[in-house]
Amino acid sequence: MIDFENLSRLPLSDPDGAEAANAELRPVFDPVLRTFSVQLWKDGEPSGIHGLTDTFQYADEPLEAIDAFLADNGVRALTEDETVLLYAGLVRSKGGSDWLMLQMGAQQA
Repeated sequence: MIDFENLSRLPLSDPDGAEAANAELRPVFDPVLRTFSVQLWKDGEPSGIHGLTDTFQYADEPLEAIDAFLADNGVRALTEDETVLLYAGLVRSKGGSDWLMLQMGAQQA
């Protein structure tokens, strides 16, 4: 089940749990430009923005190239579960009917 309270930050820890997370992803929706992006933070500092030069109009679009963006920034690829959480965070960042539908679908599952 998705933790709807903690979708604004996705810590990227070692998949084996051996190391503490030093990177996190923050999903963002810009209501003026009506675009999605993903901020990369390392050690508590901004480190990059996926979507700065791209125009992601739908929440699933940033996910298509997120692993390449992370690799360019020295961060491991996302797991399937993390990809789902990032998508949910992007939908939540926009809000509206898509967010309500995602919540209702998760409650029924």
